[in-house]
Amino acid sequence: MNEKDPIDDLIATLRPDALTEDAYRRRRSADLARAFQSPRTPPHFRRFSMAQRTPLLVAAATAAAGLAAAAIIVPQLVTGDAPSSGPIAAQQSGLRAPSVDAGAKSTAGGTAANTRTILLAAAKVAAEEPIASGTYWYSRVRTAQKVHSAPDEYMAKITPLLDGWKAKEAELKDKPAELKAAKKEFDEKILALKQAKLPYTAIRSDTAEMWLSREDASGRRVTNQDVKVDFATPEDEAKWKQAGSPRLSADDRPRTKEGAPEGILSIGNDSLTWTTVSELPTDKEGLKAKLRDLYGRSGKTVPLASYLWQTGTDLLSAPITPGTRAALYQVLADSTSGLKSQTGVADGMGRTGVALETAGPDEAGEAGKITYRLIFDDRTAKLLELDVLEAGSSTPLLRQTYEAMGYVDDLGAKPSR
Repeated sequence: MNEKDPIDDLIATLRPDALTEDAYRRRRSADLARAFQSPRTPPHFRRFSMAQRTPLLVAAATAAAGLAAAAIIVPQLVTGDAPSSGPIAAQQSGLRAPSVDAGAKSTAGGTAANTRTILLAAAKVAAEEPIASGTYWYSRVRTAQKVHSAPDEYMAKITPLLDGWKAKEAELKDKPAELKAAKKEFDEKILALKQAKLPYTAIRSDTAEMWLSREDASGRRVTNQDVKVDFATPEDEAKWKQAGSPRLSADDRPRTKEGAPEGILSIGNDSLTWTTVSELPTDKEGLKAKLRDLYGRSGKTVPLASYLWQTGTDLLSAPITPGTRAALYQVLADSTSGLKSQTGVADGMGRTGVALETAGPDEAGEAGKITYRLIFDDRTAKLLELDVLEAGSSTPLLRQTYEAMGYVDDLGAKPSR
């Protein structure tokens, strides 16, 4: 059996757009953990380059052909007196619930008390949802991610660095101190290259679909569909053209994988699989005990509140029962420190819902530089979108829009709504 070239492995890890499913979930896990920790809690998570984020956070994160770049930009959250029209917003505000257009108006319901009320209202709505049936769990997710490098330009710069390191490693193999110093210099050059910013802002989007059988190991995953690159402004597109119109997407080909998706749903929670989440407790105390047990066995060093939000967000995108979803919102309602709530917030498809958001540190550790946001439907309490944004910017670093989720009877079929 031929051994893999370690340089090939190194290139794979350094290529910003070459992301495995496992790497995607790990980065997403870290993102969500940081998203919902209290701002008073120092970060306990491994820092990672924004260039490494999934094509999210976004991963791969709207969908209609010919979508204008403006539709990908996360709408501004403004203070107003028009809550979203769903029952959750109505219970939270106590106000009349007029209809709201897709312009993302919101109420400033940012206190912990209001956020708790919203989550408890979401629990009530979720509990009233009927239990769905079908052979396959289906999901379609649109991922939009800020482009951090032009692939061809990036590889043209990194290849000579890798060649130089390979030669230096052979030269200094018997001189460990000098080799260590050379490795440090190499790492610094790689980091500087990965942190370099493009002179324009572009967003790459793609769609992934999944079918997962409830009865056997059958399923299908179709990824990297409908790849599209948009620019934040016409000025950004003009700068891109001035730079020679470099290619901004490394791979535009759809990929299909037959069979059930990888089993693990949530990193660090090996017993939480796509097929076992439907068996989770449907009452608050039972689910809380289960999650605390999982937390204890996960080996995580993050605070419990961070773990609950991270795992909770994973579960909201999974085929859990309405009872489990209701219990989950009740559990989360007990851990709202550091969270703000907004109503009438539009997702990438123009659907309005309730947003929970918090600010966290950037890669350099500066507090409040990154905003993490979760949007759920205030009529059904189902997950709509996950966003990661830089403070003061309306362009997402990562956006995952859950366009459709539900059960279908046949492989390849899609929900009617």
